[in-house]
Amino acid sequence: MGIYFESMEMFQKDGGLKQTTITAKQLLPAMVTHMKRGDRQFSLYLQGRLPKSVPDLLQEAFSLLHLQEPFYTQHCARQESSFKYVSKNRIKMNFSMTYRMTREEQQWVIQEIQLILKDLITNTMSDVEKVIAVHDYIVRNHQYEMNTTGSPFTVYTFMHEKQGVCMAYALLFEKMMEELKIPCYYVIGQADGESDLGHAWNMVKLDDAWYHIDATWDDVGSKMKNHEIRYRYLLRSDAFMKKDHQWNEANYPQCLSERYQYFTNLYDVASHGKNIYYPKPKTASLMSFDVLSRTETLHLEERVQFCTFEQGRLYMSCVDRDWHLYAFEVDTKQLICVEERQVQSIHQTVHETIVHFHQGEPIYLKERATIEPKPVPEAHEVILTGFGNSWFGEYKGKAKPLRFISDEGLELLIADAYKQVTVDFLCHDSLQIQLTANQKPLKAEHPVIVTLPPDIATRVGRKVLEIEEDFEMVL
Repeated sequence: MGIYFESMEMFQKDGGLKQTTITAKQLLPAMVTHMKRGDRQFSLYLQGRLPKSVPDLLQEAFSLLHLQEPFYTQHCARQESSFKYVSKNRIKMNFSMTYRMTREEQQWVIQEIQLILKDLITNTMSDVEKVIAVHDYIVRNHQYEMNTTGSPFTVYTFMHEKQGVCMAYALLFEKMMEELKIPCYYVIGQADGESDLGHAWNMVKLDDAWYHIDATWDDVGSKMKNHEIRYRYLLRSDAFMKKDHQWNEANYPQCLSERYQYFTNLYDVASHGKNIYYPKPKTASLMSFDVLSRTETLHLEERVQFCTFEQGRLYMSCVDRDWHLYAFEVDTKQLICVEERQVQSIHQTVHETIVHFHQGEPIYLKERATIEPKPVPEAHEVILTGFGNSWFGEYKGKAKPLRFISDEGLELLIADAYKQVTVDFLCHDSLQIQLTANQKPLKAEHPVIVTLPPDIATRVGRKVLEIEEDFEMVL
């Protein structure tokens, strides 16, 4: 990689925007810093020797914005710039930016990502398990669609409507990797069959080796009747991706490892810890693959389809048993018939798993709460007073743990002991929770567990929240 400009880390180490002037090498990270803040108009003063003309330098910086903080820079819909010499060696550059997401929408996305990862990732997972879990979450919970209510390019629309284009797939993956502290690139280029707008995917680093991941092209649920997910473009090498993808190799690290080439022809894959379960290519027998030891195990000779994990069980359609719904107990290796109807599809989201049949109503497998409430013994109950979609409650007395409850099913569990607490809960266009303790904004030592009423839980996308202070979420 031969990038002329400084990295963000180096720029911040040198003082970042605290500097009154910047060098040519600092132009890119300085622009990125302003864009990360959401600045719509800003100026930079450039001083020193230039490697090329100012227009060419600006053009190069704009073309490389995706390499630094892409979650912020790629949500910029339009960039304009001008410059003038204020002295012989000093140039003033003026910038005007238009963004696709508001700061409130960015905040909502980041909060949502953190909540999802809390449910999705465990401390015992290896980095490769985390990468696979995030890949599967994105593919199973979203679908490719250009015609969305909001912009199909933004992560906000993607997570709200569960639909978007390749840019949204890749930006969400990159941001989730950043939260997990796994090195990742947002890659832009071209791909066979894509429009002139180009294509976006990712590169991720595992054990000192880089790999390509194209979650968009692994999402086959809307294109293939009999499949939900595939691993064809998961952890692939340059050599493999060059068959149908093109990118500027000078801007990215090389991906030389073929360690995970085994994934090439896998469909209907379900990950569970270090193992992935799938119908074996050609035979459709139930197999598992240990991603750490890279060993394969046969579990059933029978043909299976739609492998999906739920509550420790592997659900699937057994083709050799009239396509009926079966569950495979991983620990006991027992095969259990769940429903004697032909399965049409098994669709899984982060909150539930739905089985559709060729005849009759679908069934919902056990809903998964994102956070399990932690009971507090002898918590004092306080009744919340409701006014439409708002509730208010107040406690004054001896310091003790508190449980605020309403008839509609709203509950706030405060584990810390306080003498005075007020709760103000409002849900209209946004969900707002204001908490005060001892007449000051509450800063909880232990998370406050909020259980939402069913109608609000449906709008928010989860039943239980953990908060430590005032909370707001755009709906």
